[in-house]
Parts: sequence; structure tokens; C-alpha cells
Amino acid sequence: MAQQTRISPHESIYSMFGDRSDRNLVTIIYGRPYTKDHKTGEMRKIWGGLVPWNKADRLGADEATTLIVQKPIMVGSALVPAGAYTLYTIPSETGPSKLAISTNFGKWGVPVDESHDLARVEMKKEALEKPVDQLTMAIEKDKTGGGVLKIMWENTQFSVELKEPAPQVEFPQASPTESIKQRVGVTDIGIVYSRPSAKGRVMLGGNNPYGQVWRTGANSATRLSFSTAVTVQGSHVDAGTYELFTIPAKDEWTVILQKAGNQWGAYAYDPKNDVLRVTVKPVALADPVETFTIDINDIHSESATLDLIWEKTLVPVKLGFDVVGILSPKIDAALAAPGNKPYAQAALFYLDHNLDLDKALGWIDTAIAEQPDAFYLIYQKARILAAKGDKPGALAAAKQSLELASKSSGPAKEEYTRLNEALIAGLQ
Repeated sequence: MAQQTRISPHESIYSMFGDRSDRNLVTIIYGRPYTKDHKTGEMRKIWGGLVPWNKADRLGADEATTLIVQKPIMVGSALVPAGAYTLYTIPSETGPSKLAISTNFGKWGVPVDESHDLARVEMKKEALEKPVDQLTMAIEKDKTGGGVLKIMWENTQFSVELKEPAPQVEFPQASPTESIKQRVGVTDIGIVYSRPSAKGRVMLGGNNPYGQVWRTGANSATRLSFSTAVTVQGSHVDAGTYELFTIPAKDEWTVILQKAGNQWGAYAYDPKNDVLRVTVKPVALADPVETFTIDINDIHSESATLDLIWEKTLVPVKLGFDVVGILSPKIDAALAAPGNKPYAQAALFYLDHNLDLDKALGWIDTAIAEQPDAFYLIYQKARILAAKGDKPGALAAAKQSLELASKSSGPAKEEYTRLNEALIAGLQ
């Protein structure tokens, strides 16, 4: 803030709220202008004159009036979080006068910026028995532990209550919400669902009847998101966020995806909005599961299983991911671009996905040429040669990697000694 010359004296007022173990210090810092004009000495009309009715006023002089609270506090009907704020007023001659709490902190008092208001609360307006020559603010405590902020000037007083917020009681959820984030290959999967418990009831085929659409959880419909296109039981699904519904049955479940619509339960479910319907055979469990569970298991770069588990039933929904289709063009672009190139990573990706092994061998050779003593890269070359069926070449590369690893230090020495010895044993 640009330095400007102060005209009026400044004052800070303080008040403590709460008990000794949980105190909340409230501070107000403001400039205190006089009724008399500081240049001419003439008496001025304040309310409806210097401070016009029904317009935002900076409430003081010079810098904007500051409110600082250590902990949340109620100002009138507004909950104000801990922090620093600007106060200003919108006084009215006949209607309700307002105190504004603004987040536009640390500014000069004018012009008032009304776009950052956190809240506006009504102030009580009263006539004073004796005029007050200088703007005066005070916080008066009451017997209940609260207080009143009073703003006095000329022949008028405005006031607003200050008090501690009511205690917030967090009750336990009958069906607590669970969020799952899992990356499979290059796809991010997100699941948000509520988890009901059986609590001695028969749920599948009982409380959740067979043959009826179920929200697949509790409360809001279960949400399932994919960052890339996937397959669900072999059927294509675009990237996006969906709501998951099921129709349980004893021998076969129907799994349904709809575009997310913020549904509560399945009460507004409409089959015309289905994006996908597939069927899945449930698997019987030996031991019961008390709380409904969704999990992602059997994770590979190109597949995973979305498991729906409750009581003695597991429903394994197969997910597929086109990692090769997504990454292949990106690998080509990265290797064609200037700068560092991911030769080793590209070679291993081709090896792990049974792609062009000649390309993989060329890329790993290029990576080794940049780091001739990198035994961990030479080990990967041995794996590629073994996959190509070149046992002599693979043995030679593995032995070279083993020799270089033996001359190194650190945890990699032990790991690559073990890996190379296992590879050599398998090739002989």
C-alpha cells in the first residue's frame, strides 16, 4: 500500500471471548476522525452529511478499519472465520443499517471495494443522550460471555452483537463415505461411495431386494471416474465420471453406468440414461463381510478388477485399459522431439508389452551408449535378447551386467547381482 499521510489519530481496541482454556482475542484498529473539520475547524454534519446515508463508508479515517480474530466468531448473524478483515458500514436513516466484513484487507480506506464482502449484518441504530465529538468504537462484554460492538459518533450509536459460535457436533455417519484413488497403467480411477453395514440384517436379497436397481452403496449414488477410455466387462466406456448402479441377483448381477447426475439413491434412476449395462457372475465367499466394500484388485498395466463385496458375495467386474494405444504415439513423439529421450523406458515398455523387440533392442543400445557402465541397463538388454530367443547374446549381456554390478556399491549391487544370477541360471 502506498504510504499516505494520516490525518486522524488511530486506536486499537481489544476484547477476549471464550474461557481461559480457549480464548479468542478480537482486535479492531481504526482511525478516529473528529466532528470538526481539521482544516477549517468548522463543525460538520456527520450522518447524512460527511457520511451519506445508504452508501458504503470506510468507517473511520485513513487506512481501512481492521478486524482481527484469532478464532471464528459470530458477528451478528454471520460466522467470521479466524483471520484479518476490513470493516465498513452502509448506514441508513430509515432502513436497516449494515456492517460489512470484507476480505479486501490491507488497503487505504477509500474507495470502498464492495466486491470482496464476506458478509453484511444488520446493526441496531440508537440516538445518544450526549453527542460524541470523535468517532469512537468499543466492545462491551455481557454476562453470557458475548459482547456488543458499539460505533458512536455525533448523536448516533450503531451496535452489533459479537459471540462465540455454537459448538459444532459431528455425529457418526450410519454409512460413512469412502474415497478411492487408484492408478492402473496410465489411467486414474476414482470412486466415491457410502459404506452401509449389515448390522444383523440380510442385505443382498433382503434389505436390497434381488431384481431391483440398487445405488451400490448408501446415500448418494456411487460415483466412478476414469481419466481415459476403458472397457468394463469388455464393453467400451469413454473417459468421464459416472454413477454406478447394480441389479443384484442370486446367480447374475447387472452392472450399470450412467453419466453423473448427482442422484440421491436410485429413486430417480431412469434406464434411458444408461451408458452401459453388463452382466457379471457373483462369487460366493466363505466368510461374511460386514461392511459393503468396493476395491480395485488384480492390477496390471492393462487390466484390473473392480470388486463389489458384501456379506458372502463378491462381484468381480473386469476393467481393461488400452495402454499400448495411448502410449505408443506418445513414445514416438517423445523420441522424435529434441532434448533428452526416454530410450530405456521405451525399450522396457515394448519388452513388457510384447511389441517390436528389434526397436526395443535399438533403444536400449542407445541408452547404454550414453551410460556404458550402467549395469542396470545392460541387464535390461539381456532380458530383451532373451525374449528375442538370442540366448548367447543374453548370457553375454547378463554376465557383463553381473561383473559391472560386482564393482559397484550401494543397494543396487546386491539387487542386480541377484537378478543377473537368476537370469543366467534360467538361460543355461
